[in-house]
Amino acid sequence: MATRFLVSALAAVVVASAAGGGLVTATVHSDCPPVSALKAYRPPQASRVFTEDGQLLADLSPQRRIVVGLDRIPAIVRDGFVAVEDRRFWKHDGVDLRGVARALWRDLTSLSLKEGFSTIPMQLARNVFPEQLPRSEKFTRKICEIRLARQIEDEFTKREILELYLNQIYLGGGLYGVEAAAQGYFGKEISRVTPAEAALLIALVRSPEGYNPRKNPLLAIERRNIVLDVLKREGVLTEAEAERAKTEPLRLAPPLEAAGRAPYAIAAIRRELRERFGPDADIRGLRVYTGLDPALQRAAQEALVKQIERIESGAYGRYRHPVPGNGAAPADSAASPYLQGMLVAIDPHDGRIRALVGGRDFALSQFDRALQARRQPGSAFKPIVYAAALQQRIPPTTRIDAAPVSIDNAGSPVWQPADHLADSLSSLTLRDALALSSNNATVRLGQWIGVERVIDMARALGLTTEIQPYPSIVLGSAEVIPAELVAAYAAFANGGYRVEPHLITRVEDAHGNVLWQAPVERRRALDENVAFLVLSMLEDVVERGTGTAVRNAGFWLPAAGKTGTTNQSKDAWFVGMTPDLVAGVWIGFDRPQRILPNGSGGSLAAPAWAEFMKAAYRNRPAPAAWVPPPGLVTVPVDPATGSRATHRCPVEDVRIEYFLPGTEPHEYCPLHPESGAERFFRRLWDGIRGIF
Repeated sequence: MATRFLVSALAAVVVASAAGGGLVTATVHSDCPPVSALKAYRPPQASRVFTEDGQLLADLSPQRRIVVGLDRIPAIVRDGFVAVEDRRFWKHDGVDLRGVARALWRDLTSLSLKEGFSTIPMQLARNVFPEQLPRSEKFTRKICEIRLARQIEDEFTKREILELYLNQIYLGGGLYGVEAAAQGYFGKEISRVTPAEAALLIALVRSPEGYNPRKNPLLAIERRNIVLDVLKREGVLTEAEAERAKTEPLRLAPPLEAAGRAPYAIAAIRRELRERFGPDADIRGLRVYTGLDPALQRAAQEALVKQIERIESGAYGRYRHPVPGNGAAPADSAASPYLQGMLVAIDPHDGRIRALVGGRDFALSQFDRALQARRQPGSAFKPIVYAAALQQRIPPTTRIDAAPVSIDNAGSPVWQPADHLADSLSSLTLRDALALSSNNATVRLGQWIGVERVIDMARALGLTTEIQPYPSIVLGSAEVIPAELVAAYAAFANGGYRVEPHLITRVEDAHGNVLWQAPVERRRALDENVAFLVLSMLEDVVERGTGTAVRNAGFWLPAAGKTGTTNQSKDAWFVGMTPDLVAGVWIGFDRPQRILPNGSGGSLAAPAWAEFMKAAYRNRPAPAAWVPPPGLVTVPVDPATGSRATHRCPVEDVRIEYFLPGTEPHEYCPLHPESGAERFFRRLWDGIRGIF
């Protein structure tokens, strides 16, 4: 009895406050927006995204709020919203006293504050005036909602209130109102939705993002079915109709971004804006400027899709996996059954993302494999290992044992990495080991310098994913975010500076005031001389190593890069650079499996990189070649020995090698020794050159 008395007392306090004469109401009255503003209400402005040169790339909320008359909204939607959200809507005057008492009773008996009592007019007030309502405390805000709800009931008819509500309610994914939501989720007008689809829209009111069917399809279906039970109980649907609707599968239309020129980039921009400016960032009239280049974006999309389709056509061997057809169903997560890929291009000097393709078809899968995926990079990680070694002043002419290697870890089985090079190969220089992608030599190099130094270098270059100190990490066993790996390569092209990959360069409000600007900062990750040494070695990968497919495809501008292939050919990579662009290509399945029996980064990914670069430079000036920094020492060497070349060394074998000061060789090639007279005159000549 005491509990019921308390419930009645609390209900009376709330209702009395709403009536307009209490002290609480007097306190909050000045903070409540006038309901007259609702008559002059205009929907918020859509935020827009622009390319680097100012072209409009996307409207972040195209047709996201489509106003329709109540007569165009079917009864299943009208009656369904009322049945679930405000069953006594047609009887109360803005505040449902029974609902208030019921909510308070359930909160008290459950010792919680989970049960709400918002009516449709109260929800309308909350949705129309999200910024104007008091933010200081929940109770004050609720009283203001109650007061506005009463005033809304005085100013508008019930049908007008319901029409306003159904056109204003937020239903997730930037969709406001039932018409925009029907088109956004189902690709149809609200007048054509099925009972199951209507129930899903109603289900979204409680948690628009939590039950968003694109993000959480299982939760959305579960909530939808609960709504269907309510509609059956309230007589909106018959039992047979409700049970039949529960069996209907979730059929979603491709998201609106799929129709744009850079759908994956737009989706990523939308995520970042909401994180930085709140869930209503799409409709705040923001002007969002990016580093995206339309020509590069188009070239990236075409190069990636063309290469994936070539692989599927059997151009590289018999392809045994499913291929999407006209009736391919969209995937709502990172689980597409089809061959996928990504291509991201970054300005190596400031980290601006110039092009981003996160998958073969946004309509089939919205998962962004450039920014959201975590994949093993395989040998594409090796440049980081060699950078760490060069930083320890190990010259590129140093020879490393390339014979099969075994690593005995305490408490773990002996690890014997496979290598595509012949077991008979005895040793390789650092330069050749990277160019030919020797696993055995790289593992030994990692053991020599220590895997902790390799991890430190990866962190310095910007990799943020977990890297455990296991010997296998030098072969790319630790997962990386693809865009971060591509940005890490930028340091080799720009003189050793780490850059942060970013899409957005500047955000302005509707009046042109700058709200946020990408920080212009570059942190040194490694010595500029070391950066150039790695770059020079990566040039050899393209010229005579595992990346020669780039030249075979007809791209002849200055280029450097590295291939990557994971165990059983589950991932194919090529990450490379020109003096003003660094780009990476990954091809594989979302659920890792063999692409082709002998597939590799050189055969599968490098051709797509080359096609992208050829298109990229078709209408832009060719970049000047890289220039070595003045701090390096150049010495002609015989690669067979790593010693200074003599006049007797075969001219075709002599290489001008770069060294950090103090690491250059002083002894002369023992395989091709000079005569005493030759040695005398050479030293005399060297002395004369030193004077002048």
